[in-house]
Amino acid sequence: MSDRTLTLYHYDRSTAAQRVRLLIEEKGIDWTSVIVDTSRGDIDDLPDNYHALNPKGLIPVVVRNGRGIAESNVILDYLEDAYPETSFRPENPEDRAEMRLWMRRIDDGVHVASRTIGVCIVNRHIYLEQGAEKLARYHAQMRDLVRRDNDAVNIEKGLESPLLPGALQTFRTLFEQMNARLSRHDWLAGDAYSLADIALVVYLRRMESFQMSPLWSHMTHLTDWYDRIAARPAYKAAIVDWGDITRAKRTEHGKAAFDTIARLWEG
Repeated sequence: MSDRTLTLYHYDRSTAAQRVRLLIEEKGIDWTSVIVDTSRGDIDDLPDNYHALNPKGLIPVVVRNGRGIAESNVILDYLEDAYPETSFRPENPEDRAEMRLWMRRIDDGVHVASRTIGVCIVNRHIYLEQGAEKLARYHAQMRDLVRRDNDAVNIEKGLESPLLPGALQTFRTLFEQMNARLSRHDWLAGDAYSLADIALVVYLRRMESFQMSPLWSHMTHLTDWYDRIAARPAYKAAIVDWGDITRAKRTEHGKAAFDTIARLWEG
């Protein structure tokens, strides 16, 4: 393997991994896949050096030229710099600023809210199937303390978690503001498909997988935007073709939770 080969540590259904794969496919980068499923308490299967690559022990991580790069939005910026031939940053500096503001929302609460929703609806059932001992070891070794503490509440309380209403309102506000923006522009950062679209589309995919798409079906600018991205060949290669090993559970538990989620969504 060449030192310049891009290696991606990832797994199928992770939103953070999906956005990185989507940019990789849009750019046509050759890459090597290493599956590291950190989402189900399978902590014993991490590569020996994984915490050196990402101190949090999470995915995704890309390795190139002997260096490991963690955090999905940082990886998107890195790939833009390392493979500039096809750019997904707007040329206009104001549009670039708009792109960055949309992407910043991920770290300002959207990604944490996404995990809260996922754990409350589906993942808690998967974790509880693992047994108390394995779950305790998993959380004892979790280095992201916000993630650990939120998980403890969300696994115990499920749809009654005090964190769930706020998480759903974070998503409702995000989707409404995206819809308003897309009523005036083809893409989030203006007239060109950009990193902002790539970074945020994965959350619609995630919520859709929980059977929640009726909640925003009236936001037609948002749904049109989603359909346009989903029709791109790179989307199929990066997201659809990788599938989702939890699909059946997401469907089952999502349908069971829909009425509760819809009530909380309406506030």
